[in-house]
Amino acid sequence: MNILGVQFKISNKDFSIDYFTKHVERFYKKTEPGDLIIFPEDVGLAVAFNGITDTNITEAMQNVYLKNENRVMEIKKIFPDASFIKLLFLSMTDTFVKDFYNFYSELSKSYNVYTITCNNMAYFKKSEKKYFPLEDKVYNSCFLFDGKGNLMHRQDKVNLTQMEKDLNLDPNLKNKIKYFKINDKKFGIAISLDAFCIDYLNNFYNADIIIQPDANPVKWNSFIENGRWQPEEWMDSAYYIAQRLPNVKFVLNPMMVGNIFDLNFEGQSSITKKAEKSDEKMAYIGNIPTTGFHSVLGIRNFQPYYYNDRNSVEKLTLDYEEGVIEVEI
Repeated sequence: MNILGVQFKISNKDFSIDYFTKHVERFYKKTEPGDLIIFPEDVGLAVAFNGITDTNITEAMQNVYLKNENRVMEIKKIFPDASFIKLLFLSMTDTFVKDFYNFYSELSKSYNVYTITCNNMAYFKKSEKKYFPLEDKVYNSCFLFDGKGNLMHRQDKVNLTQMEKDLNLDPNLKNKIKYFKINDKKFGIAISLDAFCIDYLNNFYNADIIIQPDANPVKWNSFIENGRWQPEEWMDSAYYIAQRLPNVKFVLNPMMVGNIFDLNFEGQSSITKKAEKSDEKMAYIGNIPTTGFHSVLGIRNFQPYYYNDRNSVEKLTLDYEEGVIEVEI
């Protein structure tokens, strides 16, 4: 089987359900039956903004609220103490199930492939023709569907960024962090920051494959608050995992790039492996090329096989292209 990681370039065109569904399905057309296709963190948020045309994320969220005000009031009666932002996410449960969860389930079945995809969602139940949240908790989650469209596995994020805390997302400290198996291979999912946290990764000590879906809302070619070059710090996740966990063959790190209104996502999707002398040397931009990469998606005019001095690229506006990283197992 092949594993395909999608570097998904989001834009305002994706805030139309019709465009988004066609955009996503283009990647399924690259698969064969039995493959596994992985979409990045937060990709499902596109459906929340269906029909919204604002230029900044704050106004867009306010207009999502106004557009769904009746639904918000309905949810508020169930969870009267929930915050504005939490109510907004909870009120989107029915939309997320129908336009995200069921959509990916149907594509998995139609193409007979496994799918991993991500969204910020509550656990839900169906009442009459609508889906309702089971509790006033919203998690950053990955969903794994099998080739029949059935949910095989859900992994919720444990370690949250400050932005996620500001959005009132919940760390799922009760949900078991566990493997899933495909073709006798052990897989683990570490969503974004979880892939940087040793205590979390220890749960996957005997994994064969690690999946790290990501959406990085920080300028990629920059020095971050702790003084490190962002792509250098990124080596502490997928690359570190591949070198340190004894049985890991590959770590796939598909990233979202592009814009959700004025919120910009940047990064380079990659597949890492155990470093061998025979490896072609590669790197994220501004890092020195090294062994231990299976593949790295390049940036327009900047390929991963060459070293680019950090000072020469730091202030540039880079063009992160859409693409697929792929490996056969």
